[in-house]
Amino acid sequence: MPKVFIQAPTDKVFEAMCDLTRNAKWAKHDIAIESGQEGPPAVGNIYTSSHKGGKPDRLTITDLTSNERFGFHVVMPNNWELQQEMTASPQGEGTLVTRSGKITKIPVLMAPLKLLIALVGPMDDKKLLNNMKSDLEA
Repeated sequence: MPKVFIQAPTDKVFEAMCDLTRNAKWAKHDIAIESGQEGPPAVGNIYTSSHKGGKPDRLTITDLTSNERFGFHVVMPNNWELQQEMTASPQGEGTLVTRSGKITKIPVLMAPLKLLIALVGPMDDKKLLNNMKSDLEA
């Protein structure tokens, strides 16, 4: 499971990681994330995420335990589904952040890819975590 230590208070780190619109600038790919509602993040809130010119993914917050855990479910236009989880743990003067993701649904015709994905291993979000660290420590 990818993790990174961020030299910043846990509440500040947690607030940033729950802001999915902010996550877009940390992503591996050039994406835009938009909120479907006003106010702070909450379980059930829906967002859209898209690459330039592409059909949007639907992101739904599934878990939000203040200053501790945040999760969201992604439904892609091609019917793939993913679950993303992040945790924030106080560590001395900073915060240890972990991020994990797993594929929860693959379209029937792509089922053979499930074996390949199992062999390749879990999704690696180390670049996102390093970008998050750089942003929050700046």
